[in-house]
Amino acid sequence: MKQQAHIFDIHVMRAIGCLMVVLVHVSALYYVQRGEWEDVILFLNQASRFGTPIFAIVSGLLLFLQVKNKGFFFQRFFTSRLQKIVIPFLFWTAFYLFYLWMVFGANPLDAGIKRFLFEVAFGETYSHLYFISIVLQFYLIFPLLQLIKGKAAWIIALAASAIVHVYAMKFMDPSQFDGLLGMIMEQRAFLPKWIFFFIFGGFLAYNWEAAKQWAYKWRVGLFVGVLLILYFAAVEYEWGRYIGSNRVSNIINLPILILFIMAISEKVARNPLLHTLASRLGAMSMGVYLIHPFVINMLQRNLPEGVWTLSLFPVWYVVVMAITVGIIMLVQKLPFGRVILTVPSVKKVKPSTDNGNKSLTEA
Repeated sequence: MKQQAHIFDIHVMRAIGCLMVVLVHVSALYYVQRGEWEDVILFLNQASRFGTPIFAIVSGLLLFLQVKNKGFFFQRFFTSRLQKIVIPFLFWTAFYLFYLWMVFGANPLDAGIKRFLFEVAFGETYSHLYFISIVLQFYLIFPLLQLIKGKAAWIIALAASAIVHVYAMKFMDPSQFDGLLGMIMEQRAFLPKWIFFFIFGGFLAYNWEAAKQWAYKWRVGLFVGVLLILYFAAVEYEWGRYIGSNRVSNIINLPILILFIMAISEKVARNPLLHTLASRLGAMSMGVYLIHPFVINMLQRNLPEGVWTLSLFPVWYVVVMAITVGIIMLVQKLPFGRVILTVPSVKKVKPSTDNGNKSLTEA
């Protein structure tokens, strides 16, 4: 079916995104435990800081594809987002608050109820939850984005979102605003700092086939671009000491990375092992994102410092992924597991047979 043609590409995007996010946090753990960056660990940390923006692009891509194929119905949209995002966000926020209280004695109400509610809303209760807050903010404006119709309108929207992104990252001064507005603008979960990625996802949704064919045609150039991106990710840290996942250069970096993934996804699909791994990991990506910081913290607290050697880095990375996936599978077997952790079913797909120019079709 035509509307299923994007399934495997998105699985691959999600899988690569969650592998990168976990790599960022495992490498950061090494920095904390060893007290300094080693060159290899620093490179891995910087070269993998594209995972969260990939998730933002996929979020926009999925929503706009659904609207493109089925139309927009507010009640269905609201119910779906409540079940798939809002309930898991609230549950895992409560989980991490309880964990911090039990293990570290941190009282979330120490700063007052207003500050507590503010931190919950912007995902500041635990380091990674801020991204879910960004997604929820995007949902607030998503109904208005249905006004974007036609190729020209999407190009204008993409350019406008890039301008907003650059302004929010480089020129906006939150200190000029008093009170709540200034506090909101200071947050890393401030939507204008991420809006380009969501709009780019929508742009892809409405130009999928053309983008897919273009990506395959220019796959060699895109591969060279990816290598340069990975190299300059580490160089950029040395230049500016700035390591944010939504750095301004990602306006260029992320389209190249996403288009390259689209170009190679059918090659991945033709390998049975990679096909299975990408599909299942892609389906579990939200669970991996939500749970892996807990796994990392548990390992950090309970293992001696001497185990965090450079030679064992690949081992600990695999261990974190394996334990995280195991917890996801366990949660799914609980009575309300599918409510607190959304894991979409994996549909069987097969690659097309025209040199990779076209998308995957449902088996």
